[in-house]
Amino acid sequence: MTTWCENCDRPVDGAVCEVCGESVAAKVREPIPWRWRLFILATIIYVIWRIYQLVSWLSH
Repeated sequence: MTTWCENCDRPVDGAVCEVCGESVAAKVREPIPWRWRLFILATIIYVIWRIYQLVSWLSH
């Protein structure tokens, strides 16, 4: 995976940028907050419920 040089605004293959000579470190990804996970779960449950209601309505 290539890293990104913020000074040159270009991808870098190694740990040092070839253009500006600055060292480039890979960014650490932060985990998804629990509120977003809860929101996604609630959205999935809601969509499943609405699909169930639609199928029930169409079958009558």
